[in-house]
Amino acid sequence: MKKVFFTLLAGLMVSAQVMAVSVMDVCGQYEGDLLLGMEEKYPESQVYLFPGVTDSTLTFVLPDFKFNGVSLGNIVLPNITMTEDGRFTIEETTLYLVLLKLRATINILESYTDTLGNTYTSRATENHAGIVLEIAEPKTLPEPIIVKFSGEAVRSNNYALPNGGFEGAWTNNEPAGWHSFNTATGPLANLIRSTTQFVPSNEVRPGSNGKNSAVIASRSLFGVNANGNCTNGQIYAGAMKATDATANYNFSDPDSAFNTPFQGHPDSIVLWAKYIPGDRNAADDANQARLCAVITTNARYHDPELNNDSIKQADFRMGAAILNYSATADLGWQRLAVPFVYDPANLDKEPAYILTTFTTNKIPGGGTGTKAHPDSVFIDDVELVYNNRISLLARGEETIDWDGESYKIEDTYCDSCGIFNALTTGISTQAFYAFDAIHKCVFVYVVADDYAQSGKYNLYRVDFTNTDAKGTSLDPKVPDPQGIHEVATREARFEKALINGQLYLRRGDVWYNVSGVRVK
Repeated sequence: MKKVFFTLLAGLMVSAQVMAVSVMDVCGQYEGDLLLGMEEKYPESQVYLFPGVTDSTLTFVLPDFKFNGVSLGNIVLPNITMTEDGRFTIEETTLYLVLLKLRATINILESYTDTLGNTYTSRATENHAGIVLEIAEPKTLPEPIIVKFSGEAVRSNNYALPNGGFEGAWTNNEPAGWHSFNTATGPLANLIRSTTQFVPSNEVRPGSNGKNSAVIASRSLFGVNANGNCTNGQIYAGAMKATDATANYNFSDPDSAFNTPFQGHPDSIVLWAKYIPGDRNAADDANQARLCAVITTNARYHDPELNNDSIKQADFRMGAAILNYSATADLGWQRLAVPFVYDPANLDKEPAYILTTFTTNKIPGGGTGTKAHPDSVFIDDVELVYNNRISLLARGEETIDWDGESYKIEDTYCDSCGIFNALTTGISTQAFYAFDAIHKCVFVYVVADDYAQSGKYNLYRVDFTNTDAKGTSLDPKVPDPQGIHEVATREARFEKALINGQLYLRRGDVWYNVSGVRVK
């Protein structure tokens, strides 16, 4: 067996005055250099710090850990304790590296100085985190190997659409992040400028906490029904003929200021819309508004898409969510959820931008609007959704269907009790398995691409039926675990409070119990 020492380090200088930090302060995603001994270096490595299963603990995750160029899988360490000044400690424990069938002894080093005089400390602040972990197996390695990580917190906003509620001040008749005819470009841009086709409204979707929505409307222009149009890219106007898609289009360009940098793989786009066609009695096919959201690589992209002998924009399209939709019977608000369909040929590429377009009709120049009764679409609370749940777990040949019911494995807990696999619900979802010897169970942390931005994750727990497997209860009032269940659906940056001996989580004015159920 090999003995591996894993060192998660934060090269942090200790100041005379140390600000107290809490578990929730440091939870999140970090990126930095991972060093093994003095030779192996893995730059831009990603690690996660999740809230632990108790108030004072953390769970550390290093995805796809490599040693001597060999992938050992995910390193997951529950029950890490953090002091008020951000220092990490852990009782000596064992880690089972499933892919190589290795078991190692792990300990956190308070600090470590290498042969070059560089000192690393196991510690975290709100923006920088590191840990020095020692993993040893003396039968294989003559001495420990020190692995060092030092990383900065990832605070990227490149996983969401800008200003999906169309809130705040409108400049040049456009809200932050969105554009229409007033900022169009192209030979005919001056002819199509308009202050009436994209305007704010104080009519918001049901249940909204916002104050504004946006309205796009058609207008008659030189005898043509010009569609209402808004985008987080830019409009190009190059021809009088509305149906000329080679000259009239919305676009995103890396060299333009009118683009939305983007890194994610969302599962769907959700919005609220209220569509009022000009002729309410026209055939449904003539009265359909349109949404198109396209995730692209680092290239110029048009909507409608151009594909001809010289341009193959399909090569730049990673995924798209497109919907043509009709008005409701009462011309009211409707919630629309549109899945992204990803191109398998482009999934190995990196997303760079997202181009989103709303129009009053699916056909350029189409619709039934008139000067007196234009086609209109109210839009509110547009957001991207990342699924981060599991539908089943598998352990060897045993399948655990996750349907919300409790479940226990017919076995005795051990830290090498089989390879767990999860069927997840999202394209970017990752599941990490924490074998918790203290509580004699397995915790499953499930995150998607947007964790660095939102802090949202799901936590599941798998218990074992054998009485020898009972460990420390997470809740003194519940001595017998209820089996597999969702422990929490929460965001990482919660405040915690102990009230009358019970732990509660608070975000803003909303309170949850430790199971993630809203109580106030």
